[in-house]
Amino acid sequence: MVPLEEQMTYIQRIEINPKLCAFRNMLSGNPIIIPNSDQQISETDKIYYEIATAIQSDNEEKFTEYYNRKNKSNPSKDNPQPFVHDDFLIFSLIIGIVKFNYDKKWIKTVISARTKNAITTTFENIINGNFNHSDNNKSVVFMYFHLINQSEVSDSFINETLESINKNSQLFQDRNDFIIICSLLSYNRIITLKTLSDSYRIGLLNLFETQFLKRIKILAWFIQTVILILLLYGILMLISIKPDIKDFFDKIDSVFTLLGIIGISQIGNVSKWFKVQFIKILLYLFGYPQSLTSK
Repeated sequence: MVPLEEQMTYIQRIEINPKLCAFRNMLSGNPIIIPNSDQQISETDKIYYEIATAIQSDNEEKFTEYYNRKNKSNPSKDNPQPFVHDDFLIFSLIIGIVKFNYDKKWIKTVISARTKNAITTTFENIINGNFNHSDNNKSVVFMYFHLINQSEVSDSFINETLESINKNSQLFQDRNDFIIICSLLSYNRIITLKTLSDSYRIGLLNLFETQFLKRIKILAWFIQTVILILLLYGILMLISIKPDIKDFFDKIDSVFTLLGIIGISQIGNVSKWFKVQFIKILLYLFGYPQSLTSK
């Protein structure tokens, strides 16, 4: 990605350019400021501002009004008409047509009248649903998903988009405002998504670790208890099958002897050191990091 200083310089340029600012705000969700009547703007730019506002406010009626003003035009290769090369307007029209489920025939005709370049190819692929085409500008497609359906953005596409932006060392040198704004906002959005995703994942892992350790302690207590019960049972069975041992216990107070054995059997449960060592063994067997077992 380009140096932060260069980004800040460009952002200042956006702030003083109403058209760039409107496009940036449509993508980012900030209020769109339409130039007042004192400022001379073309009919095409007026339609662009209103369509951008309609998209942002989800106002289908307003989009229809200004879309119908423009779809009377019939550009072609022989008569392309200037507006077909207005990337900001064409992208906004694509977003509105898809968002409000309009017929795509007219916009396809408009795109086909454009000069063939990377942006035109991306527009063609977006309107045809070819989002993963290798010739697409990924930041433009990412912004399309951001406005239309964010759930369509996969982790692999996010990584590919971030990589493509970072590799574009000529981003500002090419002086393509449409690509620059899409790239800057895509980059910032991706960083936010990754930060939120990592924080959420870390939170889940911390919750799992807490539950895991609790279950290890329960498992350790259960195994110890089973072992000690089996040990006690073995001693009792040994007493019952070995007359000499039985006679020995008969000569002494068998009740106190049994209580003594039970007391011994509880050492494992009451001895903190023994329980900690047993838990560490289980953690080791389950692959828990040894550097954390001391905690």
